[in-house]
Amino acid sequence: MTGVRGMSQTRVRAWLAVVIWALAGAGFTAAFFAWGGPSGYADDRTRIVAGVVAIAFGYAGQLLAMWVTRARGGAVLSDERDAQVVAKASQATLIVVLVVVYGLCVGLWEGYRKAGSVPVGWVYFLAYGMVILAFLVHGAATLVADGRLGGHGRG
Repeated sequence: MTGVRGMSQTRVRAWLAVVIWALAGAGFTAAFFAWGGPSGYADDRTRIVAGVVAIAFGYAGQLLAMWVTRARGGAVLSDERDAQVVAKASQATLIVVLVVVYGLCVGLWEGYRKAGSVPVGWVYFLAYGMVILAFLVHGAATLVADGRLGGHGRG
């Protein structure tokens, strides 16, 4: 039981996640850095709503992708290999997100130390950005792990 062009359900969902969350990330990034950047973001309701819409698009797209690629008739379309792929992707995602959060926090601290405070807009960026990053990295890491383990499910 394979999906698009013989790809496994796991691979199809990973590709869809990468595309969906890349679009959501582009939308959020545009809303965040446009019209004043981080210093004015927290006071600009229009930009906050645009950021929320970008995140909502990501979640809605993810749910739609899960529904479209669901198993017909309740059949299980994953096996132990798929579970191993997802586990490896989850480990990579955790490491990447933790390193990026740490790096951004240290960078913001160093960048704004003399000013005495970091613009609160950066907190929004960290929160929304890490959601987007986690989904993007997990999708990409799933594709990498799937490829390294033989690309199961190709017709």
